[in-house]
Amino acid sequence: MDILKKSGTIMLSLIAVLAILYLSACLYFYLNQRQMIYYPTPEVSVPGVAHIVLDTGAVRIKVWTLNTGRQKALIYFGGNAENVAYNMDDFRAMFPDYTVYLVNYRGYGGSSGSPSEAGFYSDALLVYDYFSKRHSTVSVMGRSVGSAVATYLASQRRVERLILVTPFDSAVNIGKRLYPYMPIGLIMQERLDSAGRAAMITAPTLIVAAADDEIIPKGSTRNLVAAFTRVRPEFVTLSGVGHNSVQLHPDYKRRIAGFMR
Repeated sequence: MDILKKSGTIMLSLIAVLAILYLSACLYFYLNQRQMIYYPTPEVSVPGVAHIVLDTGAVRIKVWTLNTGRQKALIYFGGNAENVAYNMDDFRAMFPDYTVYLVNYRGYGGSSGSPSEAGFYSDALLVYDYFSKRHSTVSVMGRSVGSAVATYLASQRRVERLILVTPFDSAVNIGKRLYPYMPIGLIMQERLDSAGRAAMITAPTLIVAAADDEIIPKGSTRNLVAAFTRVRPEFVTLSGVGHNSVQLHPDYKRRIAGFMR
């Protein structure tokens, strides 16, 4: 009997230790999820290229400006760890009839503040409201995490056209895939729920996926496509490229430029 009692006590102690470790892991994820999700980029200097700094009073958002003076505008929200300045040459060529605004998220590329979903959305509205006064129409493009920002903006403001590159349905669903044994739906604050907003969008939409995307599952992108109910997106999958190399496909620029024309 003593042996049984001792074994039971050891078992309960082991269960208690495992429970504490599990709860500690959940708490760590909850407290550090922004640092685990967002990867800010440093500021770079690009001589001869104009930029505008929008001051909210809380943060200062740096926006690169290309092809100034055009009647139409395109606002671009980049991917995680993407320095949007490196798109300048491609975007000048792809969108010659648009003034292009490359947004540095808060905490990225010379913008002040710290990254957060709520902050990204607030800044997106600020950028749109400021620049839309200068143009007849505004289109929006987002890549990877920027696709969630672009989708949010298109659900809240009038957008002429919407382009989503390597997008996902929601960060929660991606998190559930990466951490299947954690209660992601309960502890994840940065939800980036594009699928939940897609039904609000009426702008013509192009969705570009990479066939060999190693980060975003095909099912996640398909879920997002299916969530559009008021408009049927043009959906393109480019073969032989991955999440970070989709722009290298020979049809990438042609399909996007053609959609915008």
